[in-house]
Amino acid sequence: MQKETSCINTKTIFEYVREFNHGDCSVLLGNLGPEIDSLPDPEGFFRDPNNWISCTVIRKLYERARSILNDNMVAYKMAEAAIKNYSLGYIQKVFVKAFWSHVRAVKHAQKINDKFNRSKRVELVKASRNEAVVRLHWDPKMDVSKDMCLNNQGYYTYMPLIWGGGPLNFKETCCYFEGGSYCEYHLKWPVRNRLHEIFSRLFTSKTVLVETIVEMEADKRLIEQKYEEVNSLNIELNQKIKQIMALQETGKAILSVLELDQVLIVIMNILSNVCEINRALIMIVNEDGKYLEYLQSVGFNDAVPEEVKNYRVPLSRVSNILVRVTSTGRSEYIPDIENSSLKKENVVLSYGKPTSAYVVPLITRSKVIGVIATDAVNSSGIPKETRETLEIFAPQIAIAIENARLYSRLQDQMEELRKSHAFLSRAEKFSFLGNIAARLAHEIKNPMTAIGTFIQMLPRKYDDEEFRKNFYEIAMEETTRVNDLITELLDLVKTKTTHFDFNDIHDLIDRMILLVSPQSNEKEIEVIRYFDPDIGRAWLDSEKIKQVILNLLSNAVEFTPQGGKIEVSTNDLTENGMQKGIRIEIKDNGTGISESIIDKIFDPYFSTKHKSNVHNGTGLGLSIAYQNMKEHGGSIEVKSEVKKGATFILWLPCDPSLLPEDTGH
Repeated sequence: MQKETSCINTKTIFEYVREFNHGDCSVLLGNLGPEIDSLPDPEGFFRDPNNWISCTVIRKLYERARSILNDNMVAYKMAEAAIKNYSLGYIQKVFVKAFWSHVRAVKHAQKINDKFNRSKRVELVKASRNEAVVRLHWDPKMDVSKDMCLNNQGYYTYMPLIWGGGPLNFKETCCYFEGGSYCEYHLKWPVRNRLHEIFSRLFTSKTVLVETIVEMEADKRLIEQKYEEVNSLNIELNQKIKQIMALQETGKAILSVLELDQVLIVIMNILSNVCEINRALIMIVNEDGKYLEYLQSVGFNDAVPEEVKNYRVPLSRVSNILVRVTSTGRSEYIPDIENSSLKKENVVLSYGKPTSAYVVPLITRSKVIGVIATDAVNSSGIPKETRETLEIFAPQIAIAIENARLYSRLQDQMEELRKSHAFLSRAEKFSFLGNIAARLAHEIKNPMTAIGTFIQMLPRKYDDEEFRKNFYEIAMEETTRVNDLITELLDLVKTKTTHFDFNDIHDLIDRMILLVSPQSNEKEIEVIRYFDPDIGRAWLDSEKIKQVILNLLSNAVEFTPQGGKIEVSTNDLTENGMQKGIRIEIKDNGTGISESIIDKIFDPYFSTKHKSNVHNGTGLGLSIAYQNMKEHGGSIEVKSEVKKGATFILWLPCDPSLLPEDTGH
């Protein structure tokens, strides 16, 4: 608000209207601007001469006073009444009186004006022993009015009454509010003899001293009152600061603490520090929504009684205050439990023996999830400030509890999802290996048939040394090959825990190429290796990387045409002489992947395979491969052109510290 005019002027308005409007000043208030209207005591503000307001506000007050009293000269008459009847304090009664005559007062008109307002500049055009001419230059930027001019005319006319004289002769020759550049006042008063002036000066000084003491006593009382008000405001402010800090701490808890037990401990500690309470008890609506059950409490001297912990209240028992607050969503305060209708045999009341109780609903997302009940420290009850604080905190507490409960449920669901993912991963692998095993059975049958034929012919050709030599070499070669295939298959089928270790990546790839060899040989697909000799042993989980390589190789074999080619290459990625990782590429010249689906191939259950001879097309293979690479801190990506083939690119970090924390290593 603009500080343009002193409230010493508005005090006059209220005094005058109260006197001539049957003691009612309420008609002056309201719609004076948001800053004034929001004050707890606007009239008290206007009566305090230490306050300042804008010209717009005082203009409205003058207009309302004119309308109420039906008098266009009311502003003039207010000035007369102020000097004659009203005690306006040090500024107007003492400060002005100290000039001891209207001659000196006129000469110091600007000083007097500055004490009352800043809306104009006073120019003394002429001054003598019995007359003067002054001009009021109004500030065009301020919302001034004719009423202000009339009020000034009244003060100038009746100012001599301050020194025991009579009204002076007043004439306005020019008015700013009637088109002039300023307001010009001609003032004239009777000449006093010299002796009277001397005595007037002496008596005036004594009167000023006496009135100064009186006003100082009044100011002292006012200062004491203001001190009490400031002290009360400081206490209230400190309480608000504690509330704000507690809200901030609660907000931190909501954002950072997700475990329900920890959230409740934080909440209860905050309540104990901020609120003047003896105990606090949180009851929550159970999952089925049928009753309230114990959640947390604070304030019991010893351990919380088991009867309180096991306390449950059916939501159908509407006579119970906890249920009633839960049902209505409105707080309830019982200042005197002893003389209330509450059942004293209630578990909480019988153990806690509270003298008063305040129950607040915990509401979040327009739903009551529980209540918080508190009792007083002493028989005087729960202070209003504490009840207001609890009202503020209740929604925050509800949010914190609900978030913690949601987090707990989410953790359970994540654990179930993890178990399901592990189960599906094994199911995918077993399904995949089942198909491979069928192919391997065919692959194993052929050499076993050859070996069987040789054994049948052995009695007849036992003496044929060349036959025995060929039989031995073929039998050993086929037996070793079959044994390797069966060993790899069994090794993959075994369920193992995650285990990172240094492994030979090239040996691992070779073994997976061996597993798909029955399919690749059948389709006469050439599998070419381009291995970087600088690559040493890599830090990885061999079983998971086998699953990735085997899946990609099987896909490549399936989508590569008869007589096609698959290239498997590795590269050592170094930077500034330091090995950063290993790049593995598996490239085929098959059908490729269209742009419309290439972004979806790593999504769970997305598959382009339907009735495949090698794979049943569950859509989990590449998703699991993606997850396995992520668990290694690596990545998998694909580049493809339709009818030209696809290239899958794997990147494995060499530094074990790059592994994600959730791998547990």
